[in-house]
Amino acid sequence: MINKRNGWEIASVIVLLAGAASMLLPFIWMILASLKTNSEFLNAFKWLPAKAQWENYRVLLFPEKGHSFFLYFYNTFKITAFGVIGTVLSCSLVAFALARIPFPGKELIFGFAVISIFLPSQVTMIPQFIIFKHMGWLGTHYPLIVPPFLATAFGIVLLRQFYRSIPKDFDEAAKMDGAGWFRIYWNIHLPLMISPMVTLGILVFQEKWGEILFPMIFIGKNSELWTMVLRILDISTGQYNSRPELEMAGNVILVMPVILLFIFAQKYFAQSVVSSGVKG
Repeated sequence: MINKRNGWEIASVIVLLAGAASMLLPFIWMILASLKTNSEFLNAFKWLPAKAQWENYRVLLFPEKGHSFFLYFYNTFKITAFGVIGTVLSCSLVAFALARIPFPGKELIFGFAVISIFLPSQVTMIPQFIIFKHMGWLGTHYPLIVPPFLATAFGIVLLRQFYRSIPKDFDEAAKMDGAGWFRIYWNIHLPLMISPMVTLGILVFQEKWGEILFPMIFIGKNSELWTMVLRILDISTGQYNSRPELEMAGNVILVMPVILLFIFAQKYFAQSVVSSGVKG
C-alpha cells in the first residue's frame, strides 16, 4: 500500500514537472533567441548562441534612428496604470451599488452587465472608432485611458460577488451610527476588498500591458505614442530590416513586468481565490 502510494506520488511529481517544463520552455527559448545573431536565429536547430549578444538589448533600447525604447515603455506604463486605476475604482463603486444599495432596476442593470461579457470586443470596435473619431481622439491615448474609468462588465461581476459575501450586519451597524452609503463603502467594505481588487488589477494589468489591437487602431502611425507592443510589431514586420532577435529581446522586456507583478502580488491573488468560495 505504501509502495503504491509512493508510486502515485512519484507519477504526480513527474506530470507536474513535465507541465512546468512545457510552460518554461518557450520562455527559455525566447531569452536564448534574444541573445543570438541574426544568422543563428534563422538556424532552427541551434538553440544556444555561440556567444551571448547583449548588444541586441542595447540596439533595441538605444537605436541609432527613431525613438528610444524607453519612450514606448513609458507610453505602455501610462496607459496600463490609468487602465488599472480606472477599472478598479469604477468597478468597485458600481459593484458596491449593485450588491449593497437597494434601488429599482438594479437586477436588470446587472443582467445587462453579465450579458455584455459574452459580447466580443470586435463587435463594438467600429462604433467606438466612430465615436472617438467625432470626438477627435484618434491618434491620442484617450481612447485607451478614458473607457476604463467607466467600469467594465467583468470587473463589476467579479467584485459584486465579493461584496455579497460580506455580512449585511456591518451595513446595519454603520447605519445606526449615522453613516451614509459612501462612508460604508469607504470605511467598511473597501478594506475588506483589497485582495479581490488586487486580483482585478493584476488581470487588467496583464490585459492592458500586452494589448495590441486597440492601440493599433486608435493610435495609428504616430510612433511617438506607440506602446512597446506596437514597436515590437514594427520590428517584426520590417520588410528590408527584419531583426527577429531584437523582437525576442523586446518580448523579454515586455513580459518581465507581468511576471514580477504576479510574483509580488500572488499572495493577494491566492487570498481572493480562497475567499471567493466562502460565503459570509
